[in-house]
Amino acid sequence: MSQIQSFKYIKLGGLKLSPEQFGGKEPKINDVYDYVTSGSVKVDVKDLVPVELVDGVHWLSRETYDYAKKVLATSPYEAHEGATLTSAKGAWVIIGEPVSVDPPIGAPKNERYVRVETELSRRCGVGPFVVEERFVFRGFKGEDIEVGKVKTYRYFLVAYKRNGTPLTRKELEQTLLWKNYLSHPKVIEVLGGVSAFMKKELWHIERMNIYAIAQYKVVWRDVGKEFIPAIEVSGALPDYTVNYIPVGIINEGFYLLALLLAPQINAVVKELAPWIGHVQPRFIKYFRILRYDPNNDVHKRLVEIGKVIHSEGEDALKKVLKEIEKLVEKL
Repeated sequence: MSQIQSFKYIKLGGLKLSPEQFGGKEPKINDVYDYVTSGSVKVDVKDLVPVELVDGVHWLSRETYDYAKKVLATSPYEAHEGATLTSAKGAWVIIGEPVSVDPPIGAPKNERYVRVETELSRRCGVGPFVVEERFVFRGFKGEDIEVGKVKTYRYFLVAYKRNGTPLTRKELEQTLLWKNYLSHPKVIEVLGGVSAFMKKELWHIERMNIYAIAQYKVVWRDVGKEFIPAIEVSGALPDYTVNYIPVGIINEGFYLLALLLAPQINAVVKELAPWIGHVQPRFIKYFRILRYDPNNDVHKRLVEIGKVIHSEGEDALKKVLKEIEKLVEKL
């Protein structure tokens, strides 16, 4: 990791020193000095260090750099942005819970059916309609995540198979999902007017793929001052307000959950997130997060801690945060 000479970052706060405050003229140095000495203007001076990370140079305060420099490197893990389930003007967002119904007349008897209403169907006056239950997916948004676990789930209507691949047009046209909803002129009009980014067909959803349907995922809110991570164990779909890492076994998820709560890692995130605006998937690549090793004693302890946090939430985190900090130093 290369490093060049640091520089002083000076931030003024309090009274505005703009020309508008001084009759259209720039304030004189004596005026500024008087405001600073009186406390009307506050001066915050930081020693910033340029740190070269995987996507370029980022500036960290000297204090944060010295605290977190052992964890700054890169990671073999790949993080992803969730699927855009809450986009398309609510076309995929089910209001409330699906209600089981008997097979409609003429519909295949080997299917299970539900009555649903989406935000878009209500807005367009389509009203509740019956669809195949297999197209109803459970999912969650960033705001549904608390430290340790997903606290709330929602339901989404998705024209996809359970392996994460979309229906073909021919397959879709054989369904009640198409006949009762997606073929409605008002619905087609809305779907045709929303973003076509990463989509080939109207019913496609950005970033809906095999990773999104993985049973075990470490997830975190996209918007936050630091990592707010949880482990998801039911295969529920993450919305685009969620970032996530799919994992093969649950213990690997517990391991990553504990690591993403490390004070050293979040000290860096707290400084970078305000500039970038989100706790993005690429943040994972900023840290030396080693691949999970079930035979490593430090990894084993992090798994145990992750299990407790998943079970007990933020209250448990307060008791083990110092230990996480020490374990990360050992890594």
